[in-house]
Amino acid sequence: MKCRTCFSELDEDYDFCLRCGSRNVLLCGLHSGDVLTLVLVGDSGVRYLTFKEYEEWESRRNLYEVVWEKLHRKRAGEVVVSGRDVESIVKAERMLRLTSLYSARILTSEPLPLHEFAERLERFVRVRDEIPRVSIPVGEKIGGAHSTIIGGREGRDLVMRLASSEFVKKVVPGVIENKGTTTGSVRLKLTRCDDRGNIRGLLIHGGSVQQIHVITTAKNREEGEVVMRELRSLL
Repeated sequence: MKCRTCFSELDEDYDFCLRCGSRNVLLCGLHSGDVLTLVLVGDSGVRYLTFKEYEEWESRRNLYEVVWEKLHRKRAGEVVVSGRDVESIVKAERMLRLTSLYSARILTSEPLPLHEFAERLERFVRVRDEIPRVSIPVGEKIGGAHSTIIGGREGRDLVMRLASSEFVKKVVPGVIENKGTTTGSVRLKLTRCDDRGNIRGLLIHGGSVQQIHVITTAKNREEGEVVMRELRSLL
């Protein structure tokens, strides 16, 4: 396989090109079933790397270190985890986090058969590439009738993370409901996407809840779901 940018030969499919500095893999997935399968999505389709699973802790750790070495060769920025069932997904995600060799976003999917999972990844990449992007300063994206953002610095930081996405045009803080104490942890949940691709979230600080409306560049629900997955990885 050749680099998609400078056409230099790559040692392995979808390797990061050391000659021109281009990333050739578009998305990576990890599927845990009877075997562990690394799914690589790129311009030339899907490639699979299969590894035997082990029960012994040391063998499993060594296996996942090999997986991370492969991911590092590709310079994968994120990995989506799926598997035969919820337990398999949880175990695979935990092992990825325990053996991490570098900082990459780790996302999880619902349980899926391997080839259906690969098709979902391909579709995700295709839809994501079609969604428009904007170049607007983060501070200019936040506004609306309610200027207050609950949660202090932590709450504002979470909202700023949403606004940092190139798929977000505007973040509008909404109504605040006080149901009790305002002490406790601060978190932001993205709850649903509407038919126009816009996303609704809830900023939660103890017993206080604030609606957060995210106006995206998506034009329909399918694109909005892709954007929502991207945004969840930022939080």
